[in-house]
Amino acid sequence: MEHIVVASDLSDRSEQALRRAITLAARMGARLDVCHVVDSAMPLGIAEDVKHQVQTTLEKILREHAPDTQLNYAINVLIGDVVDEITQLLRETSPNLLVVGVHRKRVFLDQIKETTMERLIRASRQPVLLVAGPADQDYANVLGAVDLSRACEAAMRHARRIAPDAALTLFHAHEVSFIKESQRDYATWKAVAALPDNTPEPIFVEGKPEDAIHDLMEQQSYDLLTLGAHTRSNLGRLMLGGLTARMIRKPPCDLLVAK
Repeated sequence: MEHIVVASDLSDRSEQALRRAITLAARMGARLDVCHVVDSAMPLGIAEDVKHQVQTTLEKILREHAPDTQLNYAINVLIGDVVDEITQLLRETSPNLLVVGVHRKRVFLDQIKETTMERLIRASRQPVLLVAGPADQDYANVLGAVDLSRACEAAMRHARRIAPDAALTLFHAHEVSFIKESQRDYATWKAVAALPDNTPEPIFVEGKPEDAIHDLMEQQSYDLLTLGAHTRSNLGRLMLGGLTARMIRKPPCDLLVAK
């Protein structure tokens, strides 16, 4: 992984995302682009003042969090719409990974429209790491959802890059009494999928994927969950699967979403 972009709004939520991105970039020797978007609804003069203040603040934060590393980074403070500006930066720089923090909960608005994080992940062509937990340690236990899609296959490959030393547990949720069919479908998919070496066999769980995630999380502590952005649809960048959208809104731990 050669290039990582992290989006920061300078909130406590995004601080953990910035710390995780710094750690990953330092370990992989990757270039790090830190992005902050100033709301263009502000009067231009005020927006320019805020832009300068944010630049100074991010420089200070990076010096504090990466004092002992030769981190290759750039700070991009932009003025405009958050999703539009970050998406444009991703198109221009083509990073290997986008890192973001969890969204700010809005009790009413979240019921009627997509969150900023959902819009970002839907618009991004890159895998997205949504950081919900502390970033002071490397990932130790990764839980991966297997839905037999290309997106799921990509999520597993990216998880191995992000957490090469972590224990990986995979699961495949299936309808009640359809375990033999599910095992057969998995074997067929595995035979043609480009999975990482030493990928473990999945646990086959009767029921809905969301219920399986909650049950497995109760049995063991996981610090990273991997999902495909969508299942077998070819719409790809135009939509998110229902499970993925719900996990983005309420992640049980850090979440890696790939396409």
